[in-house]
Amino acid sequence: MLDRLRGLGLAPEPISPIRLLQLSNIQHLWTPIYANLTINIHPLQIVERLHPTPAVAGSPQSIAYREIRRHEQFDRLLFAAPIGWFDAEGNASFLVGIRSALLDGCRARLYAGAGIVAGSQPDRELAEIELKLRTTINSLI
Repeated sequence: MLDRLRGLGLAPEPISPIRLLQLSNIQHLWTPIYANLTINIHPLQIVERLHPTPAVAGSPQSIAYREIRRHEQFDRLLFAAPIGWFDAEGNASFLVGIRSALLDGCRARLYAGAGIVAGSQPDRELAEIELKLRTTINSLI
């Protein structure tokens, strides 16, 4: 991620080491990254450079994309889309939508995923995804 930002001529600064972000029912590893923008870079150029993140699309990208296409039999649609805002002064904040829902009348398609790495255990990964979806399911009931 830092290299991608540097490729735009930015000087990204990760804030301290990786942090643990604890939510009510799950926790995440989190590293905030800040960079001052120059006038000639629009925030959406940065979003384009960073999307998709290795956390949701794998690394190295060429191998990960091939494996995702081979194993996933559905379109991700909203999953992992960049979500955020920017204003006329160039201020912006974006995040990766790793949990989302697509509502269609009284139906909802929910999205969540797990970071599959060497040593992942399928049963534990499925349990993690179910836990991640629980909050969204509860908000729809």
